[in-house]
Amino acid sequence: MKNIDIEYNNWCERIAKERDISELTSHLREHVCEHYKRYNNRESEDSFKYWIIGILNFMHILEKKFPNITKEDKLYKLCTYFRDHQEGPMAPFDIYEFINKYKDNISKK
Repeated sequence: MKNIDIEYNNWCERIAKERDISELTSHLREHVCEHYKRYNNRESEDSFKYWIIGILNFMHILEKKFPNITKEDKLYKLCTYFRDHQEGPMAPFDIYEFINKYKDNISKK
C-alpha cells in the first residue's frame, strides 16, 4: 500500500460511485441497528470501536456520494435540531443568526 489516505479515499469514492443510494442506506440501516445489537452484546471493550468505525466509513462514503452537501448544510441541520429540541451543549455562536443567513444563501442559489 503506497499511501493509506489515498487508498482509503479512492476506495470509498469507488464504493460511492458503484453503489446506488438504496443499497447504501439499506446497509447503513442494518449496520446501525443489527450490528449495534451484535456489538453491544459482546463483552469486549473493542466492540463499540468496531461498530463506530463502520459508521465512520459510511459517513465518508456518503460524503463522496453527495459532494454537493456542504459543511454549511450540515451546520444548518445541527442548528435547527438544537433549536427544535434544545438538547446538548449550546453552540458557541448565535444559531438563529446562522439559520437566517443560511436561508438567505439558499434563496440566492
